[in-house]
Amino acid sequence: MPLEKTQRELDKIFEFSLDIICTIDQHGRFLRVSSAVNTLLGYSPSELTATTYLELIHPDDLELTRASIADIMNEGSSNRFENRCIHRAGKHIPMLWSASWDEEEKELHCIARDGTVKRQGELLRLSLQESNQRYEYVTKATSDAIWDWDLKKNTLFWGEGFEAIFGYPKNQVIPDLHSWTDHIHPEDLDRVVASVYAVIYGTETNWKDEYRYQRADGTYADVVDRGFVIRGVDGKAVRMVGAMHDISERKKSLKEMKQFADDLFVRNRELQQFAYVVSHNLRSPVANIIGISDLMGMEKDNPEVMEHCIENLKTSVNRLDQIIVDLSKILSVSDGSAEINREPVDLLEILQNVKADLTNNIDKSGALLHLPEGSFIIPSHKAYLHSIFFNIISNALKYRSTQTPEIMVNIQINGNKAIIKIGDNGIGIDIDKHGGDLFKPYKRFDFSREGKGLGLFLVKSHVTALEGDISVDSEVGKGTTFTLIL
Repeated sequence: MPLEKTQRELDKIFEFSLDIICTIDQHGRFLRVSSAVNTLLGYSPSELTATTYLELIHPDDLELTRASIADIMNEGSSNRFENRCIHRAGKHIPMLWSASWDEEEKELHCIARDGTVKRQGELLRLSLQESNQRYEYVTKATSDAIWDWDLKKNTLFWGEGFEAIFGYPKNQVIPDLHSWTDHIHPEDLDRVVASVYAVIYGTETNWKDEYRYQRADGTYADVVDRGFVIRGVDGKAVRMVGAMHDISERKKSLKEMKQFADDLFVRNRELQQFAYVVSHNLRSPVANIIGISDLMGMEKDNPEVMEHCIENLKTSVNRLDQIIVDLSKILSVSDGSAEINREPVDLLEILQNVKADLTNNIDKSGALLHLPEGSFIIPSHKAYLHSIFFNIISNALKYRSTQTPEIMVNIQINGNKAIIKIGDNGIGIDIDKHGGDLFKPYKRFDFSREGKGLGLFLVKSHVTALEGDISVDSEVGKGTTFTLIL
């Protein structure tokens, strides 16, 4: 009775087991196979009885399976191995085998279970390992600072590029949101944080913004930052990944290109003005020379006419020569051909030299030129400064009013800047009417005095060449004040 009971229990195990239970003889033939073979491989137990197990094995796994079985039979021990079995439908099923050899009965006792889950897990593990490796390679190869923000835990991790681009040692960066927000420029912070949370709490998945981000050395980099929001099944953001790219050099290049384009526009406009000046100013003396030469041809036998023509010809030629000299000056300050070598210059010394050069004009006009006391040394160009001060002060003497001319010069040194004010009590300028043409060449606003209209043009050009700034405050009948910042 106990033996029969045991047999019945074994039969139940064979019938209800989810794993394939089987016995195989020494020649590899199935002696008995449990019902699970139908579920797992699509065969009935009776179909496999008297067939060899090798007929079920994938061809590529035959050698491995033979070797595993041989080891078990030779050593008389239990062992585990894996292979792929051929399903009745032709597909390949991963199987996990556990087998032991009964030397006395000359039978192989086996249990086989579906290895699909394990296989899938292994493939997933390998896939994750490969993805992680690929991610590490990408973070090392890219010039971006890749970041990964876990919104649930509020942790923020940075890739290899973060240290390379911004200089923060990776092992010292605390993996939280402060590693990002603490280094955004204060003027950009509110806008950037608001834009990223608008995407997180909204329905979009892509975020992009440009801002300034502080490097470890305290300087700021211009960056473009892109992020992608990962949402859960409920639509709520759970994670955000992205990359920050340093565009400082690109923005610098764009700024330089814009500056170059602006300069080119200004140069082109000046060239048009210059072409007009050339055609206008050269036309008169050239026309005179042509007229005189024609007259000389007709009156060559008249000594008085010839003498008069020669005199007028000299005058026209001298006028033409002076115009060419003036135009040469315009070109030299417009095209940057004059090299600027800065050296320590005492502004007061330059002003005293200008005063000495204008002594006759000052004495004739009875003007009072008030210069500050002390020494005001800045790195600059002596010749340009002399030209600037000479033209402004000589203009103040030339365009004086009926009252005693008085010229005040004030100098203040503020950090690395010199602020110079030169004021007079002359006839003044109508800024509303002439302000736009004040520094253009050959522009004159009072024809009661002799002049060419080049003085203020040269002043503005030299100030610009020195990377300075000039402004004018004037009122008709009350005088003019020039403010220079060098």
